[in-house]
Amino acid sequence: MLAYDPDNSVDENAVDMYKAAEKVGTGQITYAARNSEFNDKKIKEGELLGLINGKLTFTEKSRSKAIAKLAKQMVTKNSSFITLIYGEDVTDEEAEETRKYIETKIAKNVEVTLVNGGQPVYYYILSVE
Repeated sequence: MLAYDPDNSVDENAVDMYKAAEKVGTGQITYAARNSEFNDKKIKEGELLGLINGKLTFTEKSRSKAIAKLAKQMVTKNSSFITLIYGEDVTDEEAEETRKYIETKIAKNVEVTLVNGGQPVYYYILSVE
């Protein structure tokens, strides 16, 4: 939406917004609802899953380690903005600690915005652009 310009035509805005969307990465931390297997890796029910752009990237046992690993894999030297959306099972205090960690340890020169999304299933949704 930041690429939208009310002075541009619909076609110009469509092109600009599509180009901007291609530069945004989305990650999620959720949990395995059941025992399963993916790429020859056994996943246990309740284990945390790290997804980047819809693809399972890793599993983890600790929520803080999972979101740190996700951010480390997604943030690059060209990243400008990070939006950290936390779900209904994450406390405000945990979310703020996570935001501070990302801001000070992973993305020192990147603006990190924290949003209480209140979403079920996903502990964190991370948008990096």
